[in-house]
Amino acid sequence: MLDKQNLVIESLESPTGNRGMTEQTVHEVYVKMVDYLRLTQSKNTFNRFSDYHYLNIPVSNSTEPVRGIDYIHPVVTPGIDYATAIITKCLMPNGKVNFEFERFTEGDSDQARQATEMVKYMINSKNDSYQIIRDWAQDSLLHKNGIVMLSPVREPITQYKEVEGTKDQLRTFETLAGEKGLTAKRQNMRKIDVNLQGAMQEMMNPDEQESEQESQGNEVSEAIQNNSIYRAKYKLTGYSTNIKIKHVAQHYFVCNPTISNIQDQDFVGFYDPMTIHECKAQFPFVDLEKLADHAAYGPAGAYQAGALENDLALHARDSTPVPGQGVIASQGADRYSRVIMLTTAWIRKDIDGDGEEEIVEACFSGSYILYVKEVDFIPLANMCPKPIVGNFFGYSLGERLVPLQEYATAIRRAEMAFAMQSSTPRIGVNPEFLDAEEIQRGVSAMFILDRKFDPSKHIFEFAPMQGNLAYVQSSMERFDSDKMAMIGMTSPGDVLNPEVMKDGNSGYKLQLAMGPNQLIQDEMVKNCAIGLREVIYIMWKTLVQYSDDYNIQQLANTCLQGQPFLDAKSVENFEFIDRKLINIDLALGFMSDENRLTRQQMIIQAQQGFAQSMMQIDPSVPELFVKVRRPFEDTLRVLGVKDVDAYLPTMDEAAKMAKAKSQQPPTPEQQEMKSKVDLNNAKVGETNAKAGLLAAQTQDIGTDNMFEMMAAKAGKLRAVEID
Repeated sequence: MLDKQNLVIESLESPTGNRGMTEQTVHEVYVKMVDYLRLTQSKNTFNRFSDYHYLNIPVSNSTEPVRGIDYIHPVVTPGIDYATAIITKCLMPNGKVNFEFERFTEGDSDQARQATEMVKYMINSKNDSYQIIRDWAQDSLLHKNGIVMLSPVREPITQYKEVEGTKDQLRTFETLAGEKGLTAKRQNMRKIDVNLQGAMQEMMNPDEQESEQESQGNEVSEAIQNNSIYRAKYKLTGYSTNIKIKHVAQHYFVCNPTISNIQDQDFVGFYDPMTIHECKAQFPFVDLEKLADHAAYGPAGAYQAGALENDLALHARDSTPVPGQGVIASQGADRYSRVIMLTTAWIRKDIDGDGEEEIVEACFSGSYILYVKEVDFIPLANMCPKPIVGNFFGYSLGERLVPLQEYATAIRRAEMAFAMQSSTPRIGVNPEFLDAEEIQRGVSAMFILDRKFDPSKHIFEFAPMQGNLAYVQSSMERFDSDKMAMIGMTSPGDVLNPEVMKDGNSGYKLQLAMGPNQLIQDEMVKNCAIGLREVIYIMWKTLVQYSDDYNIQQLANTCLQGQPFLDAKSVENFEFIDRKLINIDLALGFMSDENRLTRQQMIIQAQQGFAQSMMQIDPSVPELFVKVRRPFEDTLRVLGVKDVDAYLPTMDEAAKMAKAKSQQPPTPEQQEMKSKVDLNNAKVGETNAKAGLLAAQTQDIGTDNMFEMMAAKAGKLRAVEID
């Protein structure tokens, strides 16, 4: 498996010849980066065009100043900001990314919940999720697509522990440390005590076979040795992995435009300008001096504050980079303060000769190779609000709004020029009293100081300007409606209501659920949610890859009550496990007071409903408890409750409740009810007894009558006594 770091390859741009696989791969990446960058130059030109309009910077042949008027009517900026706010709010309803992995079976419930909480922690706590989503959405609206990269940053950790115990206990400590992702190295150990009580117990209860084979003295020495207490000092080493979500500048990004899914790309990469110390912070394993000697420095030199071009470069909106350029400008500057161009790319290449292409990730700057390694997937996610079928790059909302900004700017400037000319009095000299020769000599203006000057005859007044500004107002209104239609607001009376955007959540304010704006913006938000789903899935796969690291183990134990990372265990055991089925909460609500009260009422209803259902469970069938509790758990999780046990009784608590209830004495009402039941039972018994006696008496009478009849027929009846 290819995995190399910190290499220097001279003449990277030249043909590889008989070089090794590493040199061949990096050279191919270099050549493809140049070719694909030329292919996407037109895309970058349009993107810069949108950027300048978004920043309200005059653009040649578009919004350049006319007759000193440089006003630009803002259309792109409010449109992009409005759509950015919608996407950000709808992907993060309560200020955080909220989702859950679907479980395959009921037995997968705890495992799916553990994976959900771990990924949530990495996205929301270890990264600034709001800034990431907001910048990602703005980039995709301006530049057709937005790209983010998930980059694991591994940092070595060292802990020192002093442990006391027997040798068996010390070995157990070492085993537990290994299970937690730490390597225990014993530095010293010395004997401090002997557990005499434990030794005596071991001697009094010897193993039968050993007692026959060994002498008494050996048993004593072995018992003392087994119960000797040692104090040992350990150095625990391991790794702490943090997965950073990093924004990729779109104008530095290259890929195959005919492949729509970024995970299926045959080649994809990007340039990343940074200082050498930034590179060292991002990749701690690099050789700083060697990188400074062989890195590709940018032509602009160090960052310079105050220059517009550099400000745009800091916002990733400058021109297309030129790879392979050496030191051109600022040669005398400190090289550690200058900017290098780092190249990161993924290419599909058969590196082991088995006939199947592997994904190879390469990162280099100039002739210095940071790393080349084989990977399982491309850690990039793509957000595209308005996709084009069969293409990687979609539509840009900024490009759609630029023509509106150009026309609106022209109309506003004409209106301003008309207003300024109309409000400024313009007078001149009557041409009848001007002499051409005086005009040529430049003295014609001096005649107004003459005593013969008569304002009523010599001053010429211009006619007032004619125009109808009503057309300007109607045009601007149409531009505003067209701008909102571009964004998705087709109906002026309709408003965005994110509370009903989630599927199946149209119970509240149903009359707004199917508005045209709702449907259009719902589609845009769900397109963006595809990219967020990719981030969640890649984050989960990265956690599985680094599951042996110390902090990942600790996170897994915290998310599921001392359990290891169950998904990683399933992968190790070659069990089927995949987490592509993800349910993302899209704008469940603005967390208004009304929503909070509704949520609290639904939680109380769930508690009361479970309490009533629990009373009907037969104690002899405890398996029913889990099945009855399941729908109430799902309800609370949908409402955002993380610890369901804090709201619903567990199996042990329900058993304790049933036991305590059975041991309680009956209440007066229950005693009264019981006495009434007993009285009714007694009356029923008495009635049954009387009925039985009457039946017996009736049977006796019938028997007597039968015998008397038989005696009469036989002629043996002498007398009949009547009672």
